This record gives sequence, structure tokens and C-alpha cells, in this order.
Amino acid sequence: MQAAFMLAEQDNDCELPHAINMVSRTPAVAAGLADRGEIRIGLRADLIQARNHAGLPVIDKVWRQGKRVF
Repeated sequence: MQAAFMLAEQDNDCELPHAINMVSRTPAVAAGLADRGEIRIGLRADLIQARNHAGLPVIDKVWRQGKRVF
């Protein structure tokens, strides 16, 4: 996740949603994990809510298979 924040911050052409896709969906596809990597009906729904604090991601909430666990 830190890579996504860094990409979005350092590359003016790379917005955060695109950077997140690069570090979530792209690796999932490369690893053959068809049930994760993006937000879509029927997928696992493993999600985090994060914010940028002093250049680092701080995770505020976590959902695993659609259920909040943190």
C-alpha cells in the first residue's frame, strides 16, 4: 500500500486510484488470484481504509471477506 501512496505522490500522471490498481489488481492477476484484486460483486471484498499521514499510509479500517475485522 505504501507503494501506491508513493506512486501517486511522486508521479503527477499517476492518480491514487490508478496507483492502487497497480499494487492490487495487477499482482492478483499475475498470481492467478481471480477472486481478489478489485472491488466487484462476487469477489472476496478484502479491503482497507487508509489515509496519508506524513507520507505514510495509516490503516484505519480493515474488512476481510466483507466483514469488518479492524
